[in-house]
Amino acid sequence: MTDSFSVNGALFPQTAEDLKARLKDKFNPQTQYPSCEGVVNIPATVAYQLAEYIMQGKPLGERNEIPLAISGWKRQSSSGKTYISLSFKPHYKYEKNAEGVVNDAAQSVAKATDGNVVDDFF
Repeated sequence: MTDSFSVNGALFPQTAEDLKARLKDKFNPQTQYPSCEGVVNIPATVAYQLAEYIMQGKPLGERNEIPLAISGWKRQSSSGKTYISLSFKPHYKYEKNAEGVVNDAAQSVAKATDGNVVDDFF
């Protein structure tokens, strides 16, 4: 398995009043908004581990997916609002692809571009 990582986030319930306050004139009462919203925070120090996990993972099942374990805890913010605290970690079913598949592809791109990242074609 890849180096262990942990990525955290939170889901907060969203009432119509919350959405009206945040969206102001853009609020549309006919729109079906999510009942919860939040953010997953990926620390820069963990981003490469997470990317490696995804890039080198062996897809599973009919939908060809890379598993990522999610855990949640009901918490209360300092302002008293209840939310779900989330943690994302490697899943126990995770397996790497054949060794070197991603590294070979990366080395091929680096060789073709002389190690330069091309971000503008014109």
